[in-house]
Amino acid sequence: MNELRVPFSEAMTAHAVEGEVVVLGPDSVAVALTPEAAEESARRLTTAAAEARRQPANSD
Repeated sequence: MNELRVPFSEAMTAHAVEGEVVVLGPDSVAVALTPEAAEESARRLTTAAAEARRQPANSD
């Protein structure tokens, strides 16, 4: 793993605000998405998480 990329173990939170989805995460991550973009992002995250679970863990 790249030494500059340390995975967070804290999950993001999501809130519906005035027709947008606001996602807040660790290290001051914040993003506002349309509902459509949020749904597609959720699908992509689910797919990537399933793939990551099948990979060997980094032993660094």
